[in-house]
Amino acid sequence: MGSCRFLCLIAACVPLAELWVHPHMFSSLRSIRLDTHDSVALFASNNERNIKKTHIVIVGGGWAGLSVADSLSHDENVEITLLDAGPAVGGLAGGGALSPRLQLSVEPGLHGFWREYRNTIATLERIGVMPGALTEFTPSILVSQHGRVALAPVLANETLNNKLTAGSPIPRVEEALSKLLPPPLDVALLSEFSSKRLSTADRISALGLVSAWADFEPENRESWLRYDNISAEALFRSAGVTPALYDELVAPLLHVLPMTTGYDCSAAAALSCFHVFALQSKGAFDVRWCTGSIGQTIFQPWIEQMTARRNVKILSGQRVTNITAQSIGSFEVSVQGDNEHYSCDAVVMAVGGTALKRLALNCPLLQVSESRYWNESLRGVTCVAVRLFFDRNSPKPWLRPMKDSPVVVCGPNILPELVETGFCIYDLNRLQPDVFSNVTALEVDFFRADGIANMESDDDVADLALKAVATALRLPSIAQDRNLWLEVHVIRARNAVSHFCLNSAKTSPGVRVCKGVYFCGDWIDRTGHSSWSTEKAVVTGRQAALSIAKDFNLQRCDTGIIPAPPEAPPLMALRKLARLRKNATPTPIPFF
Repeated sequence: MGSCRFLCLIAACVPLAELWVHPHMFSSLRSIRLDTHDSVALFASNNERNIKKTHIVIVGGGWAGLSVADSLSHDENVEITLLDAGPAVGGLAGGGALSPRLQLSVEPGLHGFWREYRNTIATLERIGVMPGALTEFTPSILVSQHGRVALAPVLANETLNNKLTAGSPIPRVEEALSKLLPPPLDVALLSEFSSKRLSTADRISALGLVSAWADFEPENRESWLRYDNISAEALFRSAGVTPALYDELVAPLLHVLPMTTGYDCSAAAALSCFHVFALQSKGAFDVRWCTGSIGQTIFQPWIEQMTARRNVKILSGQRVTNITAQSIGSFEVSVQGDNEHYSCDAVVMAVGGTALKRLALNCPLLQVSESRYWNESLRGVTCVAVRLFFDRNSPKPWLRPMKDSPVVVCGPNILPELVETGFCIYDLNRLQPDVFSNVTALEVDFFRADGIANMESDDDVADLALKAVATALRLPSIAQDRNLWLEVHVIRARNAVSHFCLNSAKTSPGVRVCKGVYFCGDWIDRTGHSSWSTEKAVVTGRQAALSIAKDFNLQRCDTGIIPAPPEAPPLMALRKLARLRKNATPTPIPFF
């Protein structure tokens, strides 16, 4: 640069006509220019080498772990190694396996994408898999031990949300009225109740929960702790919910949302879960499903996108056995059966509660203040996913009772073997038609299914699944002849789903333990962002990335988090009344 300025000064002082140009002058100028360029490039190269990369190890490759990696990998000064214990990255939701005989897609259960999964949907849009990755919003059929209870409709549809045009169908009176009602009253009005056991008085008894709904604030730690040592069953009974409403409506929802029985579910967890899936906004219960396996449809392109940034390494089959602090500000992660150790500046635990509890037994670094409650209250729910394949032209007796929806939500006690086990039935030919175009595919996912997981024979599990489907749908039998089965695939996920039992909130640590150690997952920071399941995992993953970015002064990470939707005005008004009542009377809430 200085040489160029010097030459310009000479040119300015000498008249152009008098300037004699030596034949070698152009080559000399070219040489000067190249030398100058090389010195700048050399300086830049040395400067890049002097920038210390921040090395992050993420343990766990489900929604939470991948969300951390995605958020941080936008900064080229970060090097990320993600370790997953499974044969394929993806955690419980990822799946991505193929059945041995037919080589068809199988996964450990289907997972819904609810309307208010705002951060999850934003992630899918960034990956570029929307809109094709998910189905349209789908109604759900609800079944209790006494038969079909209701059809939960899609509430926030375009006709109701937008102005009517000349060509729009005229909405029913119920649809028009539902727009004026707060959730969940809109659901109650529009749901097509089938159960003869639910009288008007039974439905009205749900109003007894209004005081608890108004008092419980899902993002307030004090609220969580106040309701966490009470069972959901005790809360609902004390609020005056009739036995019929509890058995027909509440119990089935508890068995497929928090996936447990009312007596073994924290009232705080039940209130939070119902808030997220029904109360927080109109259409909160509206749900979509993946059009293929989550592993292949979502995780595979997501992983490819991240690894293309060249600062993300994703490894499967890596079971972490220990994490130790080395010198100040550095950690070492050890892997089972592998002499390789991973050194890093920060470690993120993106695993389930039971996995973290096992690892923390021999790892003092992970023994946080909440861990003193882990042995007592940190448990998992066992799930069993049964996928059955039949000939494409075989009889499908479930089609008629499932004509209103490809998804049936079933409560407990439908069979003597399923006293405390709920399950869902999925018509995969309707949910994933492009994947299963050449076979008939049916899936049954059982929750709180320890007894089923202990059954040794997959065929016996399939028999039980078909018996459960026939009983729930009031069919005489389904495919009792095993010769009709092309293939059966059973996945047993023992203690794999977070169990929100009594006093479980105090087992839930925050996202940031200290500089260099972070947690994320659907069981982390339960009193924070009001979300559940996949959405909670994504949110806490991005929260962990945000904490890392702040701690290590990383400037280019994508750590934005969409807040939970604002509460409906009627619920906000009820909350104000509840606070006034609580301040005016010494009577504790909840009221027993």
